[in-house]
Amino acid sequence: MSKRAIHMYSWDGGTEADQDPPEHVHCGTDGAMEDEQLSNDWRYVTCKRCLRIRMKELATRTAEDRDQKVKLFDEAQALTIPLGHRNISTAIKCLIRDLGQVRAERDRLRDDRDSLLEAGADLL
Repeated sequence: MSKRAIHMYSWDGGTEADQDPPEHVHCGTDGAMEDEQLSNDWRYVTCKRCLRIRMKELATRTAEDRDQKVKLFDEAQALTIPLGHRNISTAIKCLIRDLGQVRAERDRLRDDRDSLLEAGADLL
């Protein structure tokens, strides 16, 4: 006796307004299916059509992620070139160094302000 394929059935129980389960499994296979033939966890799915559809979805998502990363890298490089850096990592290191200098200057100005306030307190 051959084992029947387990299909992806991503119904999560619905909502109060819509508790009807979908009529088809992920791959669109029709027919009456037992609960043992349905799973909402990809680890247990054995249907080749469901798995092929998932692989296509993952490949599409991977390509979209790669395109988004390329777009963000190009945007970052476009921001760093006017700063005089061709390399993004060099620009980031310089910005971190500059941030440290700005913080040190801020702390020095706060100290100067506090000492002026203390000196002015004597005049009151």
